[in-house]
Amino acid sequence: MRQLAIILGSLFSVIAAVVLIVNIATWYKEQQYEDTAARYVKAVIPELSKWDTESAKGYMAPKVLEQTENERFAKIIAHFSKLGSLKSFAEPDFSRAYTGTNPEEGTQTIITYTVDAVYEKGDAVITISLLETGDSFKIYKFHVSSMTLVQ
Repeated sequence: MRQLAIILGSLFSVIAAVVLIVNIATWYKEQQYEDTAARYVKAVIPELSKWDTESAKGYMAPKVLEQTENERFAKIIAHFSKLGSLKSFAEPDFSRAYTGTNPEEGTQTIITYTVDAVYEKGDAVITISLLETGDSFKIYKFHVSSMTLVQ
């Protein structure tokens, strides 16, 4: 019985240590991008919410624009524009940072945030992934979830 208690106690300690390490690592990554990526998200959300296709293209990563036809990109922006004008939005909430390597682009870091926003026609949750480009960022993915867009 004592041996079982020692094993369970050790197992619990290891699990607690792993959870702690993951939380510390996540906090560290979040703090690393707080001054740069979060500030960029706060600046770009109002600009994207003007729903101007050409303006939005200026914020997108070149590879994303290469892979998306102009007509399709315009349809996406037109669909999101059903929300109307941006009224307000909350502080960006850090989701994750991912660094990976592929043969075409080399090493890339993608930072993802979610933002609660209020538009003229309804509330939305924006998920925005940024591609780190040296000392700045470009939008890698941009998604708006809203019941207004479903109707």
